[in-house]
Amino acid sequence: MAAYQLAQEALAGEFAARWAEALAAVEARDIAGSLSELEAEYAAAIRESAAASRALSVAFYRLIRALETGRVIGGPGYRPGASLGSLWADFNRATGKRTGSGPSTPLPVDTRNPFPAAVLEREAERVAEAFRRQVADRVKQHERERAGRGSAVLDDAELIAWEREFLDSLKTGSTGAGGMLVQDGGRDMIHTALQDDPGAIGYYRATDSSPCYFCALMAARGAVYKSKRTAAFGAHPHCHCQAVPIFSRRYQLPSENEKFARMWREFGGGSLADWRAYYRKT
Repeated sequence: MAAYQLAQEALAGEFAARWAEALAAVEARDIAGSLSELEAEYAAAIRESAAASRALSVAFYRLIRALETGRVIGGPGYRPGASLGSLWADFNRATGKRTGSGPSTPLPVDTRNPFPAAVLEREAERVAEAFRRQVADRVKQHERERAGRGSAVLDDAELIAWEREFLDSLKTGSTGAGGMLVQDGGRDMIHTALQDDPGAIGYYRATDSSPCYFCALMAARGAVYKSKRTAAFGAHPHCHCQAVPIFSRRYQLPSENEKFARMWREFGGGSLADWRAYYRKT
């Protein structure tokens, strides 16, 4: 599981590095004239990393399912005669690390394909909306504010600091939104697959080492059994949580989930704001 989370975080990191390079090539005072080029780069970087995120999630889902049920599921990437050894090899290639191995005995096959096809039009719409909110609209507001500053010279130290602060803020917001969309490629793949896979019974939320109060609360729920009510995972910008599918009632939650569940019980109930305050001081 740790290898999967780290690999998904690395994909978000690859997008972030590519996007940072694109932003670094543009001066703050010139960015308004470069929005079309920046949007194309933003979309391409997200699209490529999200595709890798989806492929990684398929390899992870298929491996976990085989380990827990002794059967392999069909769908994209399935090869006849698949074994635990070949599934580990697929996962190792997707993560770029040697994380495990297994025997080469072919596994029984469930031919159903629960993995959704990528809806590229919807992905493009989400990317365009993220760029508009996190980049284009903020640049336009910044241009209006710059015009209101009057005739300040461009080498004025205060102006330079103001421009740098704007670019830093722009980078943080747009990187967080884009990184979420990258990892949503894999999160949506797993979450939809488990809803359509008769062999899956639910999932739990695996967090990173220091989740926010919301993610800690979601992790505290433990197993979430599939139903229409659990059709959304609920990630946010800069979130690295992942949905881990469950195929048996004999699952074991990570120690972090148990810790958050214990914190929730000790909290004793209240509003989300109350929980946030409690979580931050605990």
